[in-house]
Amino acid sequence: MTISTIETKEFIDYVYSFYGSPDAIYPLRHTVYDYRLTKDDIKVAFKVYQNHLDFFKNWTWGGGDSLDRERVRNILETMYQFKEV
Repeated sequence: MTISTIETKEFIDYVYSFYGSPDAIYPLRHTVYDYRLTKDDIKVAFKVYQNHLDFFKNWTWGGGDSLDRERVRNILETMYQFKEV
């Protein structure tokens, strides 16, 4: 699955607005190190998500929609120990 650089940046900004920005709707913090989610954290989780899209054939890229965002959030919570505060 190839996702353009522009689309990737827009999606990371979209995820950040929901979970990492100072006025995030559902702010996430790291459960061990107690810091707010960063765009770098999202980039790492997004790479994992891209690998999932290649591996799980029933998963599709929705163009950066809410399902994509929630899947990245799930990766952040289950693999990288973030939690909503």
